Amino acid sequence: MGNQVKIAVIGAGGIANSVHLPSLAEIKDCKIVAVCDLVEEKAKRAADKYNIPKTYVLMSEMLEKEEIDGVFCLVQPDLLYRVAYDCLLAGKDIFMEKPAGLNSYQAESLARQSASVKKLIQVGMNRRYVPLVQYVFEKVKKTTVINHVDGCFIKHTDIASIWHYTDAFSCDIVHAADLVRYLAGAEVTDAASVIARNNSPVDNSWSCIMRFENGVTGTLRGNYQTAARIHNFEIHGADASAYINLGFPGTKGCDATIIYASGVNIYSQAAAGASVSNIEHIDGIELCKGNDSLYSHYGYKQEDQAFIEYLKNGTKPICLINDAAKSMRLVELLVENRINA
Repeated sequence: MGNQVKIAVIGAGGIANSVHLPSLAEIKDCKIVAVCDLVEEKAKRAADKYNIPKTYVLMSEMLEKEEIDGVFCLVQPDLLYRVAYDCLLAGKDIFMEKPAGLNSYQAESLARQSASVKKLIQVGMNRRYVPLVQYVFEKVKKTTVINHVDGCFIKHTDIASIWHYTDAFSCDIVHAADLVRYLAGAEVTDAASVIARNNSPVDNSWSCIMRFENGVTGTLRGNYQTAARIHNFEIHGADASAYINLGFPGTKGCDATIIYASGVNIYSQAAAGASVSNIEHIDGIELCKGNDSLYSHYGYKQEDQAFIEYLKNGTKPICLINDAAKSMRLVELLVENRINA
C-alpha cells in the first residue's frame, strides 16, 4: 500500500455530501479514486466537487475495475446490507453507515461473513467518535466509578410518512442506544420499555430502563412528537456527573458540563443550601480547534480517519460490526420488553 490509501465510495446522496466526502477530502492519507451511485448525475456531481477521477452506476463494475483498499458504503439503510455483503465478497474492507443492517440478523450475518473472508467492517456510530464525548468520558472514568447513564434523542417528525422500510427506533434512535451501551461499558441484563403512538399509526415514543452486567443502570428516551431536536446524555458516579449536549435549539455545536463532587453530603437545598462543587465547562467546537463544521466536531471526520488508519497500520476502530450487532440486539430487546398498557 502506498502513502495514500485508495478509497471508493458507494452512494453519493445527502450523508455522503454533507459529512463523509468533506471529511475524506481533508484526510491527507486518503485518495478517493471512484464514486458510484445508481443516479449517475449524483455520482458526477460528487466527482466534480471532490476531484474524483472515476464515476460508476454499477458497483459491481467499480469493484471489478478499480484497485482500492477500502470502500465507504453510504447508501440508504434498506440497501446497506446487500451493498456491504457484496463488498465483502469482493474482498474489500468496509466502512458502512449505520445501522448495521435493518435488524440484528442482518448485522450478525455481516459479522459472520466479515470473519469468514477476514475483512473488516466498521459501522458509522459517529457519536462514539465525537471529540467532546471522548473527552468527557475519559475525564469521568478517571474520576469516579460510573453507576448510571442516560440518553435522550427527541425530534419533531412524522416517521410514518418518512420511514417506509423499517422502524425509526432501530434505524435512528439506535445512535443513542449505542452510546448509552458504550458509556455503560457492558451488555444489558434486564430492560423494560413504555412505548407510545402519539398522533401516529406507528410507534414513535420510547421510554426505556436498563440494568447492565456490571451493575450500571441506564435510561433511554426517544420521541418524534416533541417541539424540536434535542440530543443529550448524562454520565453519573459518586464523584462526578457529566451532562453532554449534542443538540439543543438555539445553540450551535455541542458542549458539556462536568460537576465534580464537593465531598459534602447535600440532599436538600432548602435545608442546607446549595453545595459548592468544582464545575468544568467544555466547548465541543473549541476541542476541534474552533472548526465549527458539523463533520469536524460531530465524530464523522474522526470515524473516517479511524478507518483510514486501519487500512494504513491495522489499528482497529472502536465500532466494528460485531459490536454494532450488539446495539441492534439491544434496541430489539427494548422493544420486546415493552410494558403493555
